[in-house]
Amino acid sequence: MSSEAGSEEGSIPSSDKEEGRRHPFYPFKSVMDWQIAQWAMKDGPGQNAINRLLSIPGVVENLGLSFHNVRTLHQKIDSMPEKAGVWKTKQLTFDDCPEDIFTICYRDPIEAIKSLWRDTDLSPTMKFAPERIYSDATRNNRIYSEMWTTQWWHVIQANLPPGATVAPVIIASDKTQLTQFSGSKQAYPVYLTIGNIPKILRRKPSKGACILIAYLSVDKMNRTKMQDQEHQSRVQRVFHESMRAVLEPLISAGKNGVEMISSDGAVRLVFPILSCYVADYPEQCLVTCSKYGTCPKCKTPAKNLGDKIAAEDRTPQWTESIILEAKEQMDGNSRKFHDYCMQYDVAGSVFRPFWQDFPLCNIHQSMTPDILHQLYQGVFKHIVSWVQRILPDGLLDQRIRTLPHGFGLRRFKNGFSALSQISGPERKQMAKILLGCLVGLIPKQGIMAITAILDFIQIAQYTAHDDTTLGYLQDALDCFHQHLDYFIKVKARDDFNIPKFHSLLHYLNSIKLYGTTDNYNTEMFERLHIDFAKDGWRATNHRDEFPQMICWLSRREKIATFEKYLAQNTTNTPHSPEPDNPEAASAQPATPSTPSTHGESRISIAKHPNSPQRRIETIETQHNCPDFIYYLKVFLNKYRAHPIPQQDFPYTKLPFSSLDVYHMFRFHPTSIHDEEEEKDMVKTLPITHQNSAGRFDTVIVFVNENAESTGIQGTRVGRVRVIFTLPPTITEMVLNIFIDTPRTARYDV
Repeated sequence: MSSEAGSEEGSIPSSDKEEGRRHPFYPFKSVMDWQIAQWAMKDGPGQNAINRLLSIPGVVENLGLSFHNVRTLHQKIDSMPEKAGVWKTKQLTFDDCPEDIFTICYRDPIEAIKSLWRDTDLSPTMKFAPERIYSDATRNNRIYSEMWTTQWWHVIQANLPPGATVAPVIIASDKTQLTQFSGSKQAYPVYLTIGNIPKILRRKPSKGACILIAYLSVDKMNRTKMQDQEHQSRVQRVFHESMRAVLEPLISAGKNGVEMISSDGAVRLVFPILSCYVADYPEQCLVTCSKYGTCPKCKTPAKNLGDKIAAEDRTPQWTESIILEAKEQMDGNSRKFHDYCMQYDVAGSVFRPFWQDFPLCNIHQSMTPDILHQLYQGVFKHIVSWVQRILPDGLLDQRIRTLPHGFGLRRFKNGFSALSQISGPERKQMAKILLGCLVGLIPKQGIMAITAILDFIQIAQYTAHDDTTLGYLQDALDCFHQHLDYFIKVKARDDFNIPKFHSLLHYLNSIKLYGTTDNYNTEMFERLHIDFAKDGWRATNHRDEFPQMICWLSRREKIATFEKYLAQNTTNTPHSPEPDNPEAASAQPATPSTPSTHGESRISIAKHPNSPQRRIETIETQHNCPDFIYYLKVFLNKYRAHPIPQQDFPYTKLPFSSLDVYHMFRFHPTSIHDEEEEKDMVKTLPITHQNSAGRFDTVIVFVNENAESTGIQGTRVGRVRVIFTLPPTITEMVLNIFIDTPRTARYDV
C-alpha cells in the first residue's frame, strides 16, 4: 500500500504575462534585479548576510529590486515553471511489517525527457534516427561510437511505426554517503539521460543533460525480529517497488509513444525505451534479480565464472518464468519461494520486478560495462594484490620508489602498500607504472598476462571503435586467458571464479549494442553526486533533509533554465549588459577574440623566467647538456644570410653569454576526445643539491609531414633538457648575420 502527495507549479497571472512580453527579464523588473537574484542564489554569502544587506535603507529602492529579503526572492523563483516536472512524495509500507515506512521523492521521467528534448542547448545537437558509419566506401569496417551508431538502436527502430523516434533512456542509480567524517547520512539518487544527446554533452554536468528524477528511500528498518535473509529480501522488495513507482510512466509511453516538441518547434512521436542501466556489480544483481555472485547477463553459475566462454544469455522472460514457477510452489511460504529461485541463480526476494512489462527492454542486456568498478577497482586491484603476494615483501614498493620522474606519472614515494582506500584516479596512475616495475621480477608468462589485461583496459576505453579495434580487444582478452594460469601455478589464486573477471567476456558485445564505454561509464554519474546530493545536503539544516534538498535543487534548475532563456532570447544577457551610451560603446575598439585552437597545438609558457640571465656554461652543467653551445650555434646558423661552415664553429663566439631559462611549459595538443581540450605539461628541472638527478621529461616530436597521431612514422623521441628564450635584442646584435630568428626554443637530445 502507499500514499502519495505532490505540489503544483507556480501559476502566473495574465496581467503579469502581458508584462513579461514587454521585457525578457520577467518575473524580475530589470537586468540588475535579475543579476542580483542570480548572484544571491548561486554565489551568495548566505541568507542572513543577504537579508542584512537588503535591510540597509535605500539598497532595495536605489537598485530597483523586486524583492526585499530572501523569503520574497524564493517566492519569486518558486513562481517560475519547473524544469522537469513536479516533485512528488510517496510512502511505501508492507503488510508483513506496517510500522516500517519508506519514503521516496520522485518526478515523472517523461517530463524529464521532454525537458531535455526542448532544451535550447541540447536539442540542436540531438540525433533522431540511427546511422551506420563505416571507415571507407567498401563498408567492410563498421565504426561504433555514439548510441545512434550501434546495433541496438537499429533493432528498436525496426519495431516502431514509420516516422517514429526512439529516445534511448539511460538510467543510473547509486547510493552515496553524505557525511564525510562522522555520521551515516546517505542518499540514493536516480539519474536519467537519453542517448539522442552526444556523449560529450552528457558527460558535462554544466550542460544539464543528466536529470535527477528520484531520491529512493534510505530509511532504516526495524531488524530486532528479522534475520539476515529476511532483511535482504525486504531491501530488494523496497528497491523494486520504489523503482516501479518512479519509472512506471515509461511503460505506456514506450508502448504508445509521446509527442514531444524540439527547441525548433518540430513535433515528433517519441518512444522512450529503457536502453542502459548504469550501476556497479551489487546493484546490477539487485536490478536484474540475479543471485549475488553470479553473472547478471548470462546463466554462467558461480562455480564456472572462470570459463573462457560465456553461457547462454539471461532474458527477462526466463527470469519472470522462474519467479512465476516459484510463486506457484511456495504455498504461502516465502522460504520456499526463495529457495526455488536461488537454485536457478535468481534472487528469491522479488515477486514483481520493476522492469516487468517494459516494452522492447532486455534488462539483463541493459547492464553496461563499468570501467571504474569492474576494471580498475576490480580486475586491476586483484592483479596488484596477486603480484604483491608473489614477490618478497617490500620488493615492489622498492621498485616503485626508484622510478624516475616522468611526464604524466604520479610518484608513489612510499609504494603501493602504504595506500589505503584507493580511489579510481589513483588506480589509473598505478596502472601506468606497474608493468615497468615488474620486468625482471616475474617470469614471461606473468608479464604476458599483465600486459594483456592492461591492453584490454586501455582498448576498452577507446572513444570510438571499429571492427579492427574490437579485434584488438578480443585478442587482448584471449592472451590474458592464455597466460592467466600463471597465478595459479605460483599459488596466488586457486581459481578465477570472480564476477568482475567474467564480465570481460561481455564487453565486446556491449560496445556493439550500445556504443563505446564512455556512453555509460559510472564515473560520469558519480560526479553528479556532488551537485545533486552532497551540495544539496550541505544547504539544509540536516533535519528532514530531502524536502529541503529538492527545494534547493528546484531553484537552482530554474535559475539555470532562465539563464539559457536569456541567452537565446536577448543579446542583453547578464554577462553582457546593454551600455547606457550606445554611441560610446560603438566607438570603443573591438576586442579581438581568441581564435579556435581545435586542430592546432598551442604552447604556453610563464611570463617571467624561473632562472633569468643564467650563464650558458652553467646551463650546460646543471641541465646535463654538454653540447648545448654547439647545437645553439647550429640553430642560429640556419638564419644567417651566409651560413658559415660547420668546421668553423669552434672559432665562432655567440653574441650573448646568458639566457633566460624556464622550468616548464604547457601545450595543448589536438584532442582525440570529441571537442575536449587536452592540457599537458613538460618540465625541465636543473640539477641541484636537493635534486641530484634533476628532471628532464621525455616527449615525442613531429619531425616531418609523415607524422601521424596513430603511428610513429615521422616522429622522434627526445628528452627536453633546456627551455630558454633568446635575448630580445638578438636581431640587433647580429643585424648583418641573422634574419627573423625565433626567440623561444627548447633543447632536445
